Amino acid sequence: MGLEIERKYLHVNLQSLRQALVDSGAHCLGAHFECNWVFDTAQGTLVTGGKLLRLRSQEWQDKTRHLITLKLPATEDGGFKVREERETEVADGAALRGILEGLGYTVAARYEKVREPWRMDTVEVELDALPFAQVVELEGRAQDIARVEKRLNLDNAEISIKSYHELHQEWLRQNNKPKQLSFVFDEAQRAHWRTVLGLTDKADVNTDSSRQS
Repeated sequence: MGLEIERKYLHVNLQSLRQALVDSGAHCLGAHFECNWVFDTAQGTLVTGGKLLRLRSQEWQDKTRHLITLKLPATEDGGFKVREERETEVADGAALRGILEGLGYTVAARYEKVREPWRMDTVEVELDALPFAQVVELEGRAQDIARVEKRLNLDNAEISIKSYHELHQEWLRQNNKPKQLSFVFDEAQRAHWRTVLGLTDKADVNTDSSRQS
């Protein structure tokens, strides 16, 4: 159990940022493919209450990791997004999903991204490729984020504390697309990223459709 403190940065040149990270002595922790399932009650009480119950699978060339996360309602503090986060690793993602569904939870949304995490001092710098955008996220203590932000020249970027769900909804409105909760790569995008990451083309047993609205 701990606090998640973060900021997002939009419209960043990732190639320039990578060079700035290298020049600053940061090191890459290994890019991976992510699949995320957001669970809720049939009445949607978790999301409407500002909570997030998420099952995440992270896939590298040599391993796959599954995490179950509960995030409590977010607050804003000095331009930073702050949430209490409770998270633990689980051995079998499919089995846990079956347990959650057996308890009455359903998959309210599903989303994918490619995450490239870097460690710079005490701050984690995430370079995220989503189906609708590329976003940079800094996570750590507020004062450390502010310091790293300046060193990487991210203070000149568009700063946001919105969730990826909120950014996706904005993107849909701006592009006159119908509302939907999930955002996943299409077949060509997914094949591209999996090739870039050197991943096998194994089937994912958890890629069935989620409820969308």
